[in-house]
Order: sequence, then C-alpha cells, then structure tokens
Amino acid sequence: MINSREERTMEGFAFTRRLQEVSDREVDRLREHFQDLAESFDPSTLGEHTLFPLQMTWFYGEPVWHELQPEDRLLLNRLCFCQSYLSTAVAEIATNVLNMESALRTILRGTPEVALYMAREVVEEMAHLQAFFTIIQRVLAYYSIPFDLLRERNPSLVLAERFVRGHTLLGWAVGHLHLYYFTRFALNVNQKTVERCTIDEPNIHPVVRQLLKNHAIDEARHMQMSRATGIAALQQMRNPVFRVLACLAYARFAASIFIGRHSRDSRLTRETRIGTLEIVGVERDYAVQAYREWRDRVNQREDPPLVKAARKYFLRCNHDYIDDLPIAPWVKRRMKKIIDAAYPDLTDPSSTDSVQPLQFGELSRNH
Repeated sequence: MINSREERTMEGFAFTRRLQEVSDREVDRLREHFQDLAESFDPSTLGEHTLFPLQMTWFYGEPVWHELQPEDRLLLNRLCFCQSYLSTAVAEIATNVLNMESALRTILRGTPEVALYMAREVVEEMAHLQAFFTIIQRVLAYYSIPFDLLRERNPSLVLAERFVRGHTLLGWAVGHLHLYYFTRFALNVNQKTVERCTIDEPNIHPVVRQLLKNHAIDEARHMQMSRATGIAALQQMRNPVFRVLACLAYARFAASIFIGRHSRDSRLTRETRIGTLEIVGVERDYAVQAYREWRDRVNQREDPPLVKAARKYFLRCNHDYIDDLPIAPWVKRRMKKIIDAAYPDLTDPSSTDSVQPLQFGELSRNH
C-alpha cells in the first residue's frame, strides 16, 4: 500500500507496476534462461555457424573482406559478436551504476515501489552480463585469443566510465538524474536493432540464438521502462531552458550512436574495428586504410540491405520517441533535423531505394 504522498511522486511512473508483475513471473528462471544456457555452449560445435549477422559483419563486402580466407571471415564475424557484446556488457554495467544511484534517490525521496523495480532491472542485467561473458570467453579460448587483447582493442570501457562520471556529476549538481533517463533510449534502440537482426540470421549458433532471444525478451520490457521514464523525466524538468537543452543533447547523442557507416566518426567505432582486423591478422596500416575506405564509402556507396533497413529502423524509432515528447513542435523539428543530418544516405529526398525499415514480430522463449 502506498500513501497519498507516494501517489504524487508516482506521477508518470505508475507503469512500473505492470513491468514489475511481468518481471515477477520470470525472475525465478533467470539462471535457467541465461547462465545455464551459456554454460551449455560448447565452442567445438561452432562448425560453420556464425555469431553475428553476415551483412553486419565489419568490412563485409570490402576488398579486405574478400582478401581474407573463409576461416578468417568466420573469425571476424565471431569477433564482431564478442566486441559488440563486450560493448553491450560495459554499457549495461554503466547504466546499472546510474540506475542504482537513481534507485537510492527514489527510495529516499520518492516511491519505494519504483525504486525496487529499478533495482530489479539491475539484477536482471547482471544475469545477462554473466551469460555474455561466458560466451565471449569460450569463443576467445577456442581461438586462443587472450581476453585482454580483445579488451585492449575496445575503448568502450573508458568511454563508459566517462559516461557514468558525467551523469553522476550532473545529477549531483542539479539534484536528479533526469537527463540520463531521458537520453538513454537511443542506446536501447541501437542494441535492440542489432540483437534482433542476429536472432533472425539463419546460420547463428542455436545456443547463442536462444540466449539472445531470452535477452531480447527482457530488454523489450527494459526498453518500455526506458521510453516511459524518459518522457516522465522530461516532464519533471521544470526549467524550460533546461528542457530544450536536454532535447538538443538527446538529438546529438542519438546522432552519435549508429549502425553501419556514419558521417560522424567516433573513436569507439574506429579503434574497435581497426583493432579487431588486427586480431584477425591484418597489418595495422592496411586495417586503418580499410577502415577509412569503408567509412568514406570508397568501394561500396550503398550499405548492404540489412544494414540500410536497420539504419532506417533506428531513425524511425527516434522520430517516434520525439513525436511523443511533451515539447514544442519547433524543438521536435530541430531534434529530428540534428539526427537526420547524420544519415544523409537515408534522408536524401532524391533517393529511390526500396528498402523498408526493419519490422520485428513477437518473441517467445520456447521457440
């Protein structure tokens, strides 16, 4: 039972009751759905199975791709999975830190019911992370690749640490973490897009497919939480100038998170892709050249159809989110313009391509 004061603080967050009920039905099977499944993964059964969508494999279709031996292309595909889910794991650890900070604030000053659901999501995320690390470590051991080498080639650890520090300091300064909750939706959309494409890839290893399917089902609920709390957080920003600045910050953040090639280069994309080619055996100078040619569309002006459909899906989800925000129309137009500017290949009015945004059906844990 919550009192009238807590009812007032539940404004915009009542939906967490429904999400908690769904989580309550699943929480006792967390180990079965994640760690037990990951521990059943035997890398000796990989055979010709991929772990990542073929068309999303880094450098797919580029000269360096065609120069690799078939077994090295398969290794690159599997390393794309390892690097992507290492980045996902690090990002989720970072969000867990911020979620627990917010849960502490909420249980002290707001509604314990909301705080407890925030903490529940942290528990679920840690189960996901443990399973991902198990798969990653077994794949690396199969190829005798040290985990430290993978980590050295992925700057997401440092970037995630800065992300946490920045939001923590801002939260301390303004007394809340509304900006974090408002802006994190873009991360969720990016992660969902790649994961659902992986699940639908025909040749994915069956154990990994089931693990990712279980993860996607949990993340669909987490994404509802992210979207709804983002809108509620914006509503609770009382200063109109801060609200506009937060909206513009979201647009710039979303424009820097992307699938495939992007006009706004980033250290995470650049260093991770170049470093992963090096692990496969490509000399660094050639890996740097290959990255630049891929980024600048020297050899392939058009993205593979799956990548283009994923990029369109990311844009559509962000536009839909912006449409639902309680802000002035001119701010919405400005936000969309900032994001669209990072996707000139998709927003060119003269484009005649027939590729449609991705569409995903409902997932079940059983099939």
